[in-house]
Amino acid sequence: MSSSVRYRPVGCQLRGPAVAYTHGPRQREVALSFDDGPSPFTARFVDMLRANNAVATFFMIGEQLGPGYRQTLLSELRDGDALGDHTWSHPDLVRAGGVRSQLQRTLQAIQRLSGYTPCVFRPPYGDYNASVLASARSLGLATITWDVDPSDYTLPGVAAIEQRVLAQVRPGSIVLSHDGGGPRGQTLAAYPYIIRALRARGYRFVTVPQLLGFRTVYAAER
Repeated sequence: MSSSVRYRPVGCQLRGPAVAYTHGPRQREVALSFDDGPSPFTARFVDMLRANNAVATFFMIGEQLGPGYRQTLLSELRDGDALGDHTWSHPDLVRAGGVRSQLQRTLQAIQRLSGYTPCVFRPPYGDYNASVLASARSLGLATITWDVDPSDYTLPGVAAIEQRVLAQVRPGSIVLSHDGGGPRGQTLAAYPYIIRALRARGYRFVTVPQLLGFRTVYAAER
Protein backbone atom coordinates (compact mmCIF):
# COMPACT_ATOMS: atom_id res chain seq x y z
CA MET A 1 0.00 0.00 0.00
CA SER A 2 1.50 3.34 -1.03
CA SER A 3 1.12 6.54 0.93
CA SER A 4 1.05 10.00 -0.57
CA VAL A 5 4.08 12.19 0.04
CA ARG A 6 3.46 15.58 1.64
CA TYR A 7 5.63 18.55 0.82
CA ARG A 8 6.45 21.67 2.81
CA PRO A 9 7.95 25.00 1.71
CA VAL A 10 11.61 25.30 2.69
CA GLY A 11 12.47 28.54 0.92
CA CYS A 12 12.23 30.57 -2.24
CA GLN A 13 14.59 31.67 -4.99
CA LEU A 14 14.78 35.21 -6.32
CA ARG A 15 15.27 36.16 -9.94
CA GLY A 16 16.14 39.39 -11.69
CA PRO A 17 18.60 42.20 -10.96
CA ALA A 18 19.76 43.54 -7.59
CA VAL A 19 17.17 46.29 -7.29
CA ALA A 20 14.69 47.42 -4.64
CA TYR A 21 11.12 46.38 -5.43
CA THR A 22 8.36 48.80 -4.46
CA HIS A 23 5.61 46.85 -6.25
CA GLY A 24 5.04 43.94 -8.57
CA PRO A 25 3.61 43.66 -12.08
CA ARG A 26 0.57 45.88 -12.47
CA GLN A 27 -1.99 43.10 -12.43
CA ARG A 28 -4.94 42.53 -10.10
CA GLU A 29 -2.88 41.19 -7.22
CA VAL A 30 -1.80 42.72 -3.93
CA ALA A 31 0.80 41.60 -1.39
CA LEU A 32 0.13 42.37 2.26
CA SER A 33 3.20 42.53 4.47
CA PHE A 34 3.75 42.90 8.20
CA ASP A 35 6.97 44.11 9.84
CA ASP A 36 8.72 44.10 13.21
CA GLY A 37 7.53 40.73 14.50
CA PRO A 38 7.33 38.20 15.76
CA SER A 39 5.46 39.65 18.71
CA PRO A 40 2.63 38.59 21.02
CA PHE A 41 0.27 39.88 18.31
CA THR A 42 1.64 37.77 15.47
CA ALA A 43 -0.34 34.59 16.11
CA ARG A 44 -3.52 36.69 16.03
CA PHE A 45 -2.53 38.08 12.64
CA VAL A 46 -1.99 34.53 11.38
CA ASP A 47 -5.45 33.52 12.62
CA MET A 48 -7.02 36.63 11.06
CA LEU A 49 -5.48 35.93 7.66
CA ARG A 50 -6.58 32.30 7.79
CA ALA A 51 -10.14 33.29 8.73
CA ASN A 52 -10.24 35.70 5.78
CA ASN A 53 -8.63 33.30 3.28
CA ALA A 54 -5.70 35.64 2.64
CA VAL A 55 -1.92 35.35 2.80
CA ALA A 56 0.83 37.79 3.72
CA THR A 57 4.59 38.12 4.09
CA PHE A 58 6.03 38.55 7.59
CA PHE A 59 9.33 40.47 7.75
CA MET A 60 10.93 39.46 11.05
CA ILE A 61 13.54 40.89 13.40
CA GLY A 62 16.11 38.24 14.23
CA GLU A 63 16.76 39.05 17.87
CA GLN A 64 13.04 38.52 18.59
CA LEU A 65 13.02 34.99 17.14
CA GLY A 66 12.97 32.65 20.12
CA PRO A 67 11.73 29.05 20.50
CA GLY A 68 8.37 30.32 21.71
CA TYR A 69 7.60 31.53 18.19
CA ARG A 70 8.41 28.27 16.41
CA GLN A 71 4.77 27.17 16.13
CA THR A 72 3.73 30.60 14.88
CA LEU A 73 6.27 30.43 12.05
CA LEU A 74 5.23 26.89 11.16
CA SER A 75 1.57 27.99 11.12
CA GLU A 76 2.44 30.82 8.74
CA LEU A 77 4.15 28.41 6.37
CA ARG A 78 1.31 25.88 6.52
CA ASP A 79 -1.16 28.65 5.66
CA GLY A 80 0.84 29.75 2.62
CA ASP A 81 2.35 32.89 4.14
CA ALA A 82 5.97 33.82 3.38
CA LEU A 83 8.75 34.68 5.83
CA GLY A 84 11.14 37.58 5.26
CA ASP A 85 14.29 39.04 6.81
CA HIS A 86 14.01 42.43 8.56
CA THR A 87 17.57 42.44 10.03
CA TRP A 88 18.77 41.28 13.42
CA SER A 89 18.22 44.44 15.46
CA HIS A 90 16.39 46.91 13.15
CA PRO A 91 19.14 49.47 12.52
CA ASP A 92 19.28 51.96 9.68
CA LEU A 93 21.65 49.91 7.55
CA VAL A 94 22.98 52.86 5.55
CA ARG A 95 24.11 54.61 8.72
CA ALA A 96 25.00 51.64 10.92
CA GLY A 97 26.74 49.30 8.46
CA GLY A 98 27.25 45.63 9.34
CA VAL A 99 24.71 44.72 6.67
CA ARG A 100 25.84 41.16 5.99
CA SER A 101 25.88 40.18 9.66
CA GLN A 102 22.46 41.78 10.27
CA LEU A 103 20.91 39.79 7.43
CA GLN A 104 22.80 36.53 7.85
CA ARG A 105 22.09 36.18 11.58
CA THR A 106 18.38 36.66 10.93
CA LEU A 107 18.38 34.16 8.07
CA GLN A 108 20.00 31.61 10.35
CA ALA A 109 17.49 32.26 13.14
CA ILE A 110 14.56 31.79 10.75
CA GLN A 111 16.12 28.61 9.34
CA ARG A 112 16.69 27.13 12.80
CA LEU A 113 13.13 27.73 13.95
CA SER A 114 11.21 26.92 10.79
CA GLY A 115 13.43 25.11 8.29
CA TYR A 116 12.61 27.86 5.78
CA THR A 117 15.13 30.10 4.01
CA PRO A 118 13.69 33.48 2.96
CA CYS A 119 14.46 35.15 -0.35
CA VAL A 120 13.07 38.58 0.56
CA PHE A 121 14.42 41.26 2.88
CA ARG A 122 13.03 44.60 3.97
CA PRO A 123 15.46 47.32 5.09
CA PRO A 124 14.38 49.09 8.28
CA TYR A 125 12.88 52.52 7.56
CA GLY A 126 13.06 51.65 3.86
CA ASP A 127 16.63 52.97 3.86
CA TYR A 128 19.12 51.30 1.53
CA ASN A 129 21.92 52.02 -0.92
CA ALA A 130 23.83 50.08 -3.58
CA SER A 131 25.96 48.35 -0.94
CA VAL A 132 22.88 47.14 0.94
CA LEU A 133 21.34 45.85 -2.30
CA ALA A 134 24.53 43.98 -3.18
CA SER A 135 24.95 42.44 0.28
CA ALA A 136 21.35 41.27 0.29
CA ARG A 137 21.67 39.80 -3.18
CA SER A 138 24.84 37.92 -2.19
CA LEU A 139 22.76 36.16 0.48
CA GLY A 140 19.98 35.29 -1.98
CA LEU A 141 17.71 38.09 -0.79
CA ALA A 142 15.69 40.54 -2.86
CA THR A 143 15.27 43.98 -1.29
CA ILE A 144 11.60 44.87 -0.78
CA THR A 145 10.08 48.22 0.07
CA TRP A 146 6.43 49.22 -0.56
CA ASP A 147 4.06 51.56 -2.36
CA VAL A 148 1.25 51.55 0.23
CA ASP A 149 1.90 52.80 3.77
CA PRO A 150 -0.99 53.59 6.14
CA SER A 151 1.46 54.61 8.93
CA ASP A 152 -0.30 52.18 11.22
CA TYR A 153 2.66 52.37 13.63
CA THR A 154 1.43 55.85 14.64
CA LEU A 155 -1.84 54.31 15.90
CA PRO A 156 -4.11 56.59 13.84
CA GLY A 157 -7.23 54.50 14.49
CA VAL A 158 -8.84 51.55 12.73
CA ALA A 159 -10.85 53.66 10.29
CA ALA A 160 -7.79 55.68 9.26
CA ILE A 161 -5.77 52.54 8.56
CA GLU A 162 -8.59 51.12 6.46
CA GLN A 163 -9.09 54.34 4.49
CA ARG A 164 -5.38 54.90 3.86
CA VAL A 165 -4.77 51.40 2.53
CA LEU A 166 -7.82 51.41 0.30
CA ALA A 167 -6.97 54.86 -1.08
CA GLN A 168 -3.41 53.87 -2.01
CA VAL A 169 -3.67 50.31 -3.37
CA ARG A 170 -3.07 49.83 -7.07
CA PRO A 171 -2.65 46.62 -9.08
CA GLY A 172 0.58 44.97 -7.97
CA SER A 173 0.88 46.94 -4.73
CA ILE A 174 2.99 45.91 -1.76
CA VAL A 175 1.27 47.06 1.45
CA LEU A 176 3.34 47.87 4.54
CA SER A 177 1.89 47.37 8.01
CA HIS A 178 3.14 46.05 11.36
CA ASP A 179 2.47 43.03 13.56
CA GLY A 180 5.20 44.02 16.05
CA GLY A 181 6.98 47.04 17.47
CA GLY A 182 4.12 48.14 19.68
CA PRO A 183 0.40 47.55 20.31
CA ARG A 184 -1.07 46.37 17.01
CA GLY A 185 -4.73 45.93 17.87
CA GLN A 186 -5.78 48.70 15.48
CA THR A 187 -3.97 47.11 12.55
CA LEU A 188 -5.37 43.70 13.41
CA ALA A 189 -8.91 45.10 13.54
CA ALA A 190 -8.53 46.99 10.26
CA TYR A 191 -7.46 44.16 8.01
CA PRO A 192 -10.62 42.02 7.81
CA TYR A 193 -12.42 45.01 6.28
CA ILE A 194 -9.46 45.87 4.03
CA ILE A 195 -9.33 42.30 2.75
CA ARG A 196 -13.06 42.19 2.05
CA ALA A 197 -13.00 45.57 0.29
CA LEU A 198 -10.03 44.70 -1.91
CA ARG A 199 -11.48 41.31 -2.78
CA ALA A 200 -14.69 43.08 -3.81
CA ARG A 201 -12.55 45.17 -6.19
CA GLY A 202 -11.29 41.99 -7.79
CA TYR A 203 -7.91 41.71 -6.09
CA ARG A 204 -6.21 38.41 -5.32
CA PHE A 205 -3.92 38.15 -2.30
CA VAL A 206 -0.42 36.76 -2.81
CA THR A 207 2.86 36.77 -0.93
CA VAL A 208 5.66 39.12 -1.93
CA PRO A 209 7.68 36.27 -3.51
CA GLN A 210 4.61 35.18 -5.49
CA LEU A 211 3.91 38.75 -6.60
CA LEU A 212 7.44 39.05 -7.97
CA GLY A 213 7.46 35.64 -9.65
CA PHE A 214 10.02 34.06 -7.33
CA ARG A 215 10.04 30.26 -7.14
CA THR A 216 9.00 28.47 -3.95
CA VAL A 217 11.22 25.54 -2.99
CA TYR A 218 9.58 22.46 -1.46
CA ALA A 219 10.89 19.39 0.31
CA ALA A 220 9.19 16.15 1.27
CA GLU A 221 8.09 15.98 4.88
CA ARG A 222 9.81 13.32 6.93
